[in-house]
Amino acid sequence: MNTYQLNLNDNYSNFNFQSGEVFNKYQQKIMDILETILGARFRCYPELRLERICHRPENVWLPKEIWQFLVSSDLDITVIERGSHASRKAKLVVECQSHWHDSLEAQLRDRKKAKLLASVNVPLIYVRKIDSRYYRFYTPNEKQEVIYNIITQQEWAELEAFLLSFL
Repeated sequence: MNTYQLNLNDNYSNFNFQSGEVFNKYQQKIMDILETILGARFRCYPELRLERICHRPENVWLPKEIWQFLVSSDLDITVIERGSHASRKAKLVVECQSHWHDSLEAQLRDRKKAKLLASVNVPLIYVRKIDSRYYRFYTPNEKQEVIYNIITQQEWAELEAFLLSFL
């Protein structure tokens, strides 16, 4: 096995590192929508690890499959309360769906995330871009949804009520 030891004397520019994007444009658009609608009451965080939300005491044993899933799964957007005395725990998770989530494998991962989040009572909603104007916000069981127009802001009040019902 070939391993490399980090050395402070190395010239890391030889590795051709580049500054990478922290999150994608789709997530940025959804965070902008969420922060605009929810205002100063809440803050959005992109790409948090599932294990940060589904925390467990260190002395609790987990099956290897669940542990690997927890430490390797990112959540697209996590919403928490804003303020110095606010809870630092997740209030809502928003997962951005795309055509990549249509595969059986992705759907199984999504269901695992939903089940783990439910186990710690953190609500989950999905959002899917319909076209350049419309975004569908919906629950995992698809019993509740709001179609929001980002140009005309049609359904603003409905989306605000929908989001706040989970917060």
